[in-house]
Amino acid sequence: WNLVSLPGEPADNAINSVITNNQVQTVLTYDPSTPGGWLTAVRDGDSLVGTLETIDSSHAYWVQSNNSDPIKTDIPGYQGGVAQVPPAISIVEGWNLIPAVTLTGAASWDADVYLYGIDWVKAKSWDAAAETWSDVLPDLASQATRLTDDTNIVSGKGYWLYANEAGVIVP
Repeated sequence: WNLVSLPGEPADNAINSVITNNQVQTVLTYDPSTPGGWLTAVRDGDSLVGTLETIDSSHAYWVQSNNSDPIKTDIPGYQGGVAQVPPAISIVEGWNLIPAVTLTGAASWDADVYLYGIDWVKAKSWDAAAETWSDVLPDLASQATRLTDDTNIVSGKGYWLYANEAGVIVP
């Protein structure tokens, strides 16, 4: 299992256009604005089918695959100077599954800058290779408790974010 996100909007967001690796068996995302919260696609022959029909840069995704091949898709705005408008990601009070979106191509950036305007407690990222969770904490929380956890958001990863109240992330 991998917890991933796309750094920008794909040219074609149909799930089977974005995820072409036939070794991907299941893709999930959590969207608290939909009934039940979870959207799912599972492998059925050559296609992924289910309630999750598109992949975008406003969500993070759990991807279960039988190999470690990367997901490769065309993201306009990363080539030829084409501009792309960043998404506005709605956050609810409680747990949210969020992406790490960037239009600059940055590999990582400070979590407090990325989550500016959100009243957040903690984010959690998943390292598939080590099969471990890592905490991402606000800078002040890290300093106050002398924690050594990460304070950066990394492009291409997905994060569980706990927010104290609803808000909007504008990457």
